[in-house]
Amino acid sequence: MKRVVVLLISALFLTACSDAEDALPETPSVPLFCDETKILDSFPDRVANAKYIATEWEPAEGTDLYAAYNAGGIACTYGIGEAEVGATIIWAPDYGITFADREKFWQEAGQQEVDLPDFDEEKAYFLSQGTEGEGEFIVWQLNVLKDGYWIQVGATFLGSIEEAMPIVKAAFDSILTTEEAAAANVKGCYFAEANNDLFIMDLTYHDNSTVTGNLAYQPFQKDTSKGSFVGTYENGILHGVYTFTSEGMDSERELYFKRDGQGFLPGSGPVEVINNKFEKLQRPLQLKWDSEYKYKPGEECATVIKGIN
Repeated sequence: MKRVVVLLISALFLTACSDAEDALPETPSVPLFCDETKILDSFPDRVANAKYIATEWEPAEGTDLYAAYNAGGIACTYGIGEAEVGATIIWAPDYGITFADREKFWQEAGQQEVDLPDFDEEKAYFLSQGTEGEGEFIVWQLNVLKDGYWIQVGATFLGSIEEAMPIVKAAFDSILTTEEAAAANVKGCYFAEANNDLFIMDLTYHDNSTVTGNLAYQPFQKDTSKGSFVGTYENGILHGVYTFTSEGMDSERELYFKRDGQGFLPGSGPVEVINNKFEKLQRPLQLKWDSEYKYKPGEECATVIKGIN
């Protein structure tokens, strides 16, 4: 199951949990930029010159990664790519259910509940398969629940829970404060106007990595369309699915936007059509960012969209 499906389920879940979709979040948030976390500074000295490794995630249904993105989470990989040494960190809001829903799968996989040293967690599970003390593992994973957030540390170089604790602490320290989350929030009204075309993006909800809203396209002397948008915002990229009706037909289109100052640049690339309904960008992505149609902050998006027929 591809990530675009995760986005749809995530938005439905979060909307049901929110009393007011258009309110700015008043809570912390998962980190929104992988290269701005405190993870690399917590790596042991033997993993020298580690870097953030950009990864194009497409989570399979039933996996931890799927559950994390479904809840508005984010996953980041750090390490030395050519040496295949590194760690993937998952952050996800728990909402009182995410961690609990995964527990049975961890237990079935052989993970054991543990008490972390010098750490006030609510619950933690640990699994390793390999040679203890030598730092060579087929599987090394630690799942931790604390302060309403689930964090997973999966690594190839850790030899013990004690050695992992600096990374665990750095992961929790990387969670955005309420003020930081508000400053990074992309909720707002955006217009793109060029060549007599008018495109509108009204982002009405942004909490953790989940973003929802409405889009409208009014190209010059061509058919207009408008509909809903469900997606995620991470590492400066807004990615999601636009669901709309055009010429009496329901359609879905995968979209990418790149944050540029206070606005967004739309991305384009080769497309494949699935089931005569879903326009999906081909993998690997070959995106080009269009500065001519930059979406700039505006006002009264909802009113303008309502008036488009």
